[in-house]
Amino acid sequence: MSVQQKKMLVFLSVVVFLGIMISSFLSKEKPASSQGEKQAPSSESVQKEGAPPTQNNENPYDQTQRNTKEDLQSTKEIAKEFVKAFSSFNAKNPSEHIEKAKPYMSEDMYENYKKQKERGTFTYDKVVPKNLETTEVSNNNTDVIQWNVIMQGDVYDVNGNAEPEEDWYLVTLEKQEAEYKVVGVRVNVSN
Repeated sequence: MSVQQKKMLVFLSVVVFLGIMISSFLSKEKPASSQGEKQAPSSESVQKEGAPPTQNNENPYDQTQRNTKEDLQSTKEIAKEFVKAFSSFNAKNPSEHIEKAKPYMSEDMYENYKKQKERGTFTYDKVVPKNLETTEVSNNNTDVIQWNVIMQGDVYDVNGNAEPEEDWYLVTLEKQEAEYKVVGVRVNVSN
């Protein structure tokens, strides 16, 4: 092999190495930005992305503009209490969490969940919620109010070993007979 061929081989090796490093760097940035998408976008960011403004410059995705502060505060508390009850799973009594959450659910939702029996696994026997946080949600459905409730707690396996857990609950509430009830919940759904 001549010296010129060796130089060309070293040059190509450097180019390939740099290409791999750049693509690795770019692929590491994508998951970091997708983690930010886990949080619901604020109403301002949705408006900037081209959401059509309604009359009086109202943002159709901002539920604070079309609901009273009292309704928002009461639904936020209902959503937190619902998640506290609903997330507290115990495999020894698999329907207990549904019964605990019943006062916060619509009758249709309760009947649907009552039919679905959950079971534990070797790694999932009991869930104990410890901390609940609520964040706003961009919501353009005028018939419902939604809240994102973040539950931080412990998950116990069948041997009693605990692991920390964080679950995100998208709770949908609707006014039924003069009070708000939970009509839907989605857990750990990415945007």
